[in-house]
Amino acid sequence: MNSEQQIDQLEKNMAEAKKFMDIRSSYRKLAKNREFKKVILDYYFNEEAARLVTAKSSGLDESQEKMIDNMMYGIGALQNFFESVEIRGEQAEQAYKEDEDSRAEIIEEGLV
Repeated sequence: MNSEQQIDQLEKNMAEAKKFMDIRSSYRKLAKNREFKKVILDYYFNEEAARLVTAKSSGLDESQEKMIDNMMYGIGALQNFFESVEIRGEQAEQAYKEDEDSRAEIIEEGLV
């Protein structure tokens, strides 16, 4: 791969990393939003989860228990998604910096 191809690949990687950094930034803005925090982070993740645990222990039939299980899985899945947005954003930021440094080195060495 020649220098121009390397730079092109690095720039593509940086654009992809930027996308995940932007998604993480958007999530962080949401997490600071008073209404989002109140409804999702506080009520849904805590109070609704506790309500479902209590409901599950109240002598339900099999189909009701399955529905509650699915609702609980949904809460966990959303929490996991938000965590993955943070993790991927951090990884993308690190990769962006590394690619930016590599790109600068190639240009600085006059290989382009």
